[in-house]
Amino acid sequence: MKTIKREMIKLFALSGIALVVLLFILYKSVSYFIIQQELQKAKLLSHTLVYTRDYLATVSPYIEFKNHKFHPFSITPAYAVTQIATIIRKKDNIYIKQTSDKYRNIENKPNKAELFAIKYLKNHKNDKYFFKLAIPNGDISKEHIFYAYPLIIQKSCLKCHGSKDEVLPELYKKIVKTYGKRAFGYKVGDLRGIISIRIPFDSIRERINKLFVKLSIFLLFLYLGGVYFFIRLNNAILKDIDKINNYLKNTLSKNIYKPCKDKLQFSELNFIKKELNNVVKSLKSHKRESYKNLHYNPITKLPNRIRLLEVISRVKSPIILLDIDAFKEINYYYGEEIADKLVLEVAKRLDRTKLFHIKIDTFAMLTSKDITKDEIYNLTQELIDKLEQPYKIEDYSIIIRFRAGISFTKRSFVDALSALDATRILNKDIVFCSEAASIREKYKEYLIWMKKLKEALEDNRIVPFFQPIVDDNKKVCKYEALVRMIDGKEVISPFFFLNIAKRSRFYFDITKIMLTKSLEKIKQQNVVISINITTLDMENVEIRKFIIDKLSNFEYTSNLHFEIVESEDIRDSKEAIEFIKTLKKLGCSILIDDFGSGYANFDYLLSLGADAVKIDGTLIKNILNDENSQIVVKTIVNFAKEVNMQVIAEFVEDDKIFEYLKTQGIDCYQGYFYSPPKSDL
Repeated sequence: MKTIKREMIKLFALSGIALVVLLFILYKSVSYFIIQQELQKAKLLSHTLVYTRDYLATVSPYIEFKNHKFHPFSITPAYAVTQIATIIRKKDNIYIKQTSDKYRNIENKPNKAELFAIKYLKNHKNDKYFFKLAIPNGDISKEHIFYAYPLIIQKSCLKCHGSKDEVLPELYKKIVKTYGKRAFGYKVGDLRGIISIRIPFDSIRERINKLFVKLSIFLLFLYLGGVYFFIRLNNAILKDIDKINNYLKNTLSKNIYKPCKDKLQFSELNFIKKELNNVVKSLKSHKRESYKNLHYNPITKLPNRIRLLEVISRVKSPIILLDIDAFKEINYYYGEEIADKLVLEVAKRLDRTKLFHIKIDTFAMLTSKDITKDEIYNLTQELIDKLEQPYKIEDYSIIIRFRAGISFTKRSFVDALSALDATRILNKDIVFCSEAASIREKYKEYLIWMKKLKEALEDNRIVPFFQPIVDDNKKVCKYEALVRMIDGKEVISPFFFLNIAKRSRFYFDITKIMLTKSLEKIKQQNVVISINITTLDMENVEIRKFIIDKLSNFEYTSNLHFEIVESEDIRDSKEAIEFIKTLKKLGCSILIDDFGSGYANFDYLLSLGADAVKIDGTLIKNILNDENSQIVVKTIVNFAKEVNMQVIAEFVEDDKIFEYLKTQGIDCYQGYFYSPPKSDL
């Protein structure tokens, strides 16, 4: 992760490198600038000498020296320029020479560099000069600037350098006498030679170095000044950033929503601080709103369950839970809007001082610590009486009922809930938590058996055991499939888990298993097996479809009997009655189980079209000693014979009962006298 300090160090390093590069460029620029100045000086000198030559070339033929101390060619261009160059060299240390590859004066003999320049200018006639930085050469032993200006033959030059015919005879003789027959025969436009100007580089380098040093010092001063102010600026920025970081670290990160009050130097960071403070302000507002939403009910604005738990963790007071009975039906019938208004009206009838809204239809109230059990009961009854008075909501007059659970001794919310749940089980309006203790134990047992049942279903440990049903000769007529749970080596009776299963979806899984495995056994051994089916099964669409699907393609349907307990539930169930008719059409037989146990309705027995009745075991157990049992059994047998129904006696425990029942016209017998239920036939 990048840091500002590390990036600043990199920036300074890069700026240092940039400064070195800049100084190098500056040195080159200064060198170029001064050399260009010297070049311009050389150009000016060369032009001045050329103009002097032109002037002398014009006037020299007409001048005659009376004083013979002067050189005969004193005012000729070549001679005069040579003399001027000598003066300039002495005064300004600039080497000027007029030279040519066809020189006349030995002093004007060209060196290698000058010969190269002459050759170059002859080949590049459009170039106006030749320039280069030269190494020590000829009469100059140091590095220097070499500048060559071309001397082009003009018409006036032909008087001295033209053909023999073009030069005056007397002048020709003087030149030949002095210099020999050299440098004649030129034409206008020819390159006669060059003006060679050489400026020693020592003085130039000194000027370059001085100017470079001055500019470097100035630039370095600006750089260091910039670095100094930049560091100060950076430190000031970092100082502001540290203030913001410390605020974030020591305040916001600890969920302390206080605004940042540190004074910052920069408006940009001040803007960040301002935005942070706005965020903090929003967070505080959101926190308040979240706390309100989390701890208070949105309809009644009363503290909710979370708030109740916070309060009772500090103060142990008796708790009254008041629940609106059948609130779902009210909500469904009147609609949510009316239901919400009803809840609000309920809250208004209660003392809001220690009132909590637990869920939409449940309120909690804390009472005084010193209240007695009778007082809290009477208070609760008064509250219920008050709350059950009619409510006028818009055009509706609504009457509702309340139930109440009281946590008095243990004074915990869980105990109050248990007491409230117990009101339904005990069918009471008001229940104390002490009354719900036994129910809690049943809940615990229920959860244990639910777990066992779930695991048994998953592990395929729900199985049918088969108990034989025999005739007078103890010959097996059929078998009844009875459900069992296998737990290790233990075989568990349905007494422990079947009623618990009926309170869950597991019950229907058991029905499916019993039917499937019984059909497999019928198909394998061609035996008759009866299985139990309840009103709960027959009213379930999924189970009805499952049974019909199984039997539709089963060829031994006549070997399958269904045992149905005759009860008020089945008499009131149209789905069950229609399903029984469907089973009959599929070829199955219908047996009425536990007949005579309380709802021995003979007329109804006929309406079901039953094929057999199984006399309830309570009648059979006592038949040897109980005259009433004997009368009831005899009545059932006589009726069954009249309507051609088979009669089966259950719970035949010993041979004495068996022998007695044989005399009563019983068709079949079932009980431990012959065999207990077994895992196989």
